[in-house]
Amino acid sequence: MNETKWYKLDNVAFYYASIKTKKRQTVFRFSCVLKDEVDKDYLQIALKETIKEYPNFHVTLKKGFFWYYLEESYKDIKVEKENKPICHKMIYDDNDLLYEVTYYKNRINLEMSHILSDGRGALEFFKLLISNYVKYNYKKKVEVENVSSEMDRVEDSYDKYFKKSERIKEHHKNVYHYRAPELKDKTRFYEVHTNLKKVLDLAHKYNTSLTGYLISVLIYSIIKEYKVSDYDKLIKLEIPVDLRGFYNSNSLKNFFGIITIDFRPSKGNLEFDEIVKVVNTEMKERLTIERLESRTNKMVSFQKLIAARMLPLFIKEIGMRIIESFTSKMRTTNLSNVGAVKFDKATDKYVESVIALTSTNDFQFTIVSNKNDLCIGISSIFKYNNIIRNYVRYLRDNGVEIVINTEVI
Repeated sequence: MNETKWYKLDNVAFYYASIKTKKRQTVFRFSCVLKDEVDKDYLQIALKETIKEYPNFHVTLKKGFFWYYLEESYKDIKVEKENKPICHKMIYDDNDLLYEVTYYKNRINLEMSHILSDGRGALEFFKLLISNYVKYNYKKKVEVENVSSEMDRVEDSYDKYFKKSERIKEHHKNVYHYRAPELKDKTRFYEVHTNLKKVLDLAHKYNTSLTGYLISVLIYSIIKEYKVSDYDKLIKLEIPVDLRGFYNSNSLKNFFGIITIDFRPSKGNLEFDEIVKVVNTEMKERLTIERLESRTNKMVSFQKLIAARMLPLFIKEIGMRIIESFTSKMRTTNLSNVGAVKFDKATDKYVESVIALTSTNDFQFTIVSNKNDLCIGISSIFKYNNIIRNYVRYLRDNGVEIVINTEVI
């Protein structure tokens, strides 16, 4: 009998594992809308083939006295028709897998715990899953480029590239937080679909990138909800950045950094073009290897300080939850641009759109595109989120056609 493999958690995975509860877990979803209804049997075959290529995803979370770790699972995973809430809690005991694949009509969904990977890592698994489905269902030859070895995929790149560096001070005081009545133990999810080329044209009109434009629209939408007493408060947006390109990493574990975009309306720069100028300046200054390295190393060093101590795991969990409580007050919200999802030519023929969503403790934006479809995935715990209304209204007022799908879970 082969020895069961186990994998060490990366630093960010340890953080997500430590703050999870049965009621609160960080989960994200990729969905692919196909042109035809999904065949369950072929999707099951595609999933098994994908797991063969990426066995490091087929694991369970185990809890020792000092550490969490991931252990290879021999449990069969079955494709099921979607019957659970979006981004639902996945881990109830140490036999639960950290991902699942479901379908509904012409949609295939991959949901995954952030303990297992980040969006970019999960996307590699997702793309192979969809291509394998096309291969078996349509009897097509697909070409999926695999550029990494198994050793590369399970590398903890945080640990490999971590080094002590000078910390760059950031402003965290008096940060604006949206306040509104909340849905009781529920989350509302929105899929905002629009024309990628049209939004890109608007971005270029303001001499900014797609991400810069969408961040600017979000800041503009937040300011619309300011009270007079709020104008001295700082809008602080967290923007996750994939670090693999900066460090030549092929890891499929978590490996992202975060930059923050700061905007203080009290400076009188409330016109949209002025907001864009500030955002462009902030992105230029902060989207550098030096700033990313400083912020990432600060995050990792916090976790190493607690995790490295030979303390019982429950003590380390308390430390991580204190960090989470502190850091959650240091941001207004989060906007993540996964980028363009491109399939091989054979697969792309059958794909209509791709959607990305994530769990949240307040509200959050996740951007993804496929071909000319731009999807802004929004999750919110609020009963009425005027910021989302302002966001969609601004795009429509600027000639962008919008199609919205929404679901409350």
